[in-house]
Amino acid sequence: MSRTIRSLLLVAALVSPAAAEQKSTLELHPEMKGLGTPCVTVPMGPEAFTAPAGLISKTLYLERCRGGCTVTGGQTNNARTLTSAIPAPGSSNAFPEFTNHLGETGAAADAQWNAVVACVREVYSWYDVNVTDVKPGAGSYHLNLVSGTPGLIGLPNGTLGISPFACTAQDNIISFAFAGAHSKFSADAYVKDVCWTVSHEAGHAFSLEHEYTFLDGRSACSDPMSYPNGQCDPYRYFRNDQAKCGGFELEPCSCGSAQNSHLKLLNVFGAGAPTVAKPTAAVVNPAPGAQVGAFVTATAGSRRGVARVELWVNGASWGEAKGAPFAVNGGQPDPASYSIKVPDNLPGGVLDIHVRAYDDLGAYADSAVVTAAKGAPCVSADSCAKGQRCDAGKCFWDPAAGEIGDTCTFPEFCLSGLCQGTAERQICTQACIPGVADSCPTTLDCIETTPGAGICFSAGEEDGGCSVATDRDNGDGPMSSLARLGALGVVLGVLLRRRRRAA
Repeated sequence: MSRTIRSLLLVAALVSPAAAEQKSTLELHPEMKGLGTPCVTVPMGPEAFTAPAGLISKTLYLERCRGGCTVTGGQTNNARTLTSAIPAPGSSNAFPEFTNHLGETGAAADAQWNAVVACVREVYSWYDVNVTDVKPGAGSYHLNLVSGTPGLIGLPNGTLGISPFACTAQDNIISFAFAGAHSKFSADAYVKDVCWTVSHEAGHAFSLEHEYTFLDGRSACSDPMSYPNGQCDPYRYFRNDQAKCGGFELEPCSCGSAQNSHLKLLNVFGAGAPTVAKPTAAVVNPAPGAQVGAFVTATAGSRRGVARVELWVNGASWGEAKGAPFAVNGGQPDPASYSIKVPDNLPGGVLDIHVRAYDDLGAYADSAVVTAAKGAPCVSADSCAKGQRCDAGKCFWDPAAGEIGDTCTFPEFCLSGLCQGTAERQICTQACIPGVADSCPTTLDCIETTPGAGICFSAGEEDGGCSVATDRDNGDGPMSSLARLGALGVVLGVLLRRRRRAA
């Protein structure tokens, strides 16, 4: 959207399920297809106090409207003067002060207001954003007005919030979270829902659109950019996951084929300092000194949610379980119980077992180690997996040392965890995207293995069949995944899994 000439401002609104039936009361602009919301267009001139091209303010100011405040409708957005292109041009729109769930203002509402501010800070803590309720003294900022009801600016009842939206982040504009329109069954529920709306509407101003499902079919209800669809009600955080767009139904995205809200915000603001603790994890079974059974059971939890839980034996990963589903009446259990199959080809001997729990951003925590056994202690490497040593009754690999491009015969030698190549030669490698600069070191090429994805390999050696693996394809070694490589966010399927060694 141009900041130097008059243009159209697209406006995205968050509505309750009951208000979905009122979509027809607002004009649906064709450019807004994919947002799944009541959307309107209003003419808009250049914003005041705009940042240099490509930059926006990193301040998100939450306006409580102490003693009341007035928003002026205009064709120029100016957060500093409470001027917005969303209300009717020339209108003067009086907003009351923020109230708590009992309708109280002032000091009586301080606790819930402070809880809303703290919650929004937490949601945005992964990004370099300053969330404050103290009005900045100078410069531009994004303002979210947290009070009142939608009727104050001519919107239907049930509209929880509204914000300007474009496929690029906008500066010095106002979004609205109509606190008075939220249900007030309890203080905790009220704070949680108002926090969600503030995060959602500010997200629109920062270029995010609505999310309906993730690509694997899971509801996007754990992301602030989702709608209240009743499928889960957790603490919502911007997810590092590709999502399909839509409000109450699946619709095409307006700004691309899918949306990763976490990566888009990182692109806008850069990384912050998250205030949410890493996951917790604990081994439940086997007990110390016991023989391991067919499964290792564990617990793991996180306020953000657990994406997966890995089984580690003698310093290597041998299996994993997906994170538990998010519940209809809340989030993911914290902690939840997990059962991870012990591979039949896990070498016998003394086993130092722990589990590692990851969230969707890759932050992880390890459980305490439980020493158990599978059969008798090993006496030589002959009974161990390829590349392992036997010492003190344990089969294990030495710490990885192979850099990208080094010759390898098993993946655990590689720092990347991936050993691939031709039938004649395997190297430590990594995932890459064909045609994308810097996907591979300069000495290697990105060899396409599936459409749009590949691995790094020596130039000119792809004729040997780069997708032919080592004897991992006969069932060698513990499994790995692209997420564990810390690589590029593409999925290469079976190519990027270490396969288990046949017993």
